[in-house]
Amino acid sequence: MEMVLQAVQSVLSMIVLMLVGGWLAGKPWFRDNGGSSLLSKLIVQVFVPCYMLTNVLNKVGTRENLLQILSSFPIPLATVVMGLVLGLGAARVLNIKAPRRGVFINVMTFTNCVFIGFPIVTSLFGDEAAAAGMVYYMANTTGFWTIGVSLLREDGGHKEPIFSKTGLKKLASPPLLGFLAGVVMVVLGLGLPPVLATPIGQLGAMATPLAMVFVGCILRNADWKKLRLSRDLVLVVLFRFVVCPALVLVLVRMMPIPQLYRRVFFLMSAMPAMTQLSVMCKESGSDVEFASLLIAVTTVLSIFLIPIYTAVVTVLL
Repeated sequence: MEMVLQAVQSVLSMIVLMLVGGWLAGKPWFRDNGGSSLLSKLIVQVFVPCYMLTNVLNKVGTRENLLQILSSFPIPLATVVMGLVLGLGAARVLNIKAPRRGVFINVMTFTNCVFIGFPIVTSLFGDEAAAAGMVYYMANTTGFWTIGVSLLREDGGHKEPIFSKTGLKKLASPPLLGFLAGVVMVVLGLGLPPVLATPIGQLGAMATPLAMVFVGCILRNADWKKLRLSRDLVLVVLFRFVVCPALVLVLVRMMPIPQLYRRVFFLMSAMPAMTQLSVMCKESGSDVEFASLLIAVTTVLSIFLIPIYTAVVTVLL
């Protein structure tokens, strides 16, 4: 019960920060100068990489701990593969065609680790959960920038190899590079000098609150007038928040991994759709309106579902 109450408090704190983002998105001086786009770039290219680096150095620390963390990588990778297989099968059975097919499969498979996942797991379990969250993020982002993007491009009539030059370039994202830099430093037994550790730590600490502010901007800018209770929308929500997390719950309960990892992997699998999805849909020519709507709807629903998932975690994991 204590953890559920903590989840409710975390969600309420998130809502406050989202409201700040919504307020900013409505201000002409912020909106007209590309404020939300700039905020997104700062979060992804500066604050989250610093967050990744400092958490690997401070919370992992030793080669032994690093080996234990990385040894759990096959589990989130298996959840991504499971989501892809389920998504491909569901799209075929339900006869979901391009340009929505790739969006449908992506939303079922890949979750918002950066803007929602990390703030939730660290608020519930402390910074110790960040390491497990990073492992899930590695599997999630690798799958999205290879298979996920390939499916979107196929919908737009631009079929490319799964490991295309564009996808591999995007795969080397700043958050992943920050994580890998931390891994290399731990392996080599290196640390940051105080003159760098302090400002990098301060920048990393800004990632969580600003991520929530950015989510508020997204929700404020969403075109809610286009919301219609269609079959595809209901099916995506059902798979994203019920079917996929249930399968991951069964998987992690069978795995010989620490309890914290089970809980983090499950919660990460139950997060809303990735915000990068709409950008890639626009670039590839797939259904960007459907993607944008799903991002907004799944994000709002996650606010109410996170306490429920936390109760599930407390009882079953």
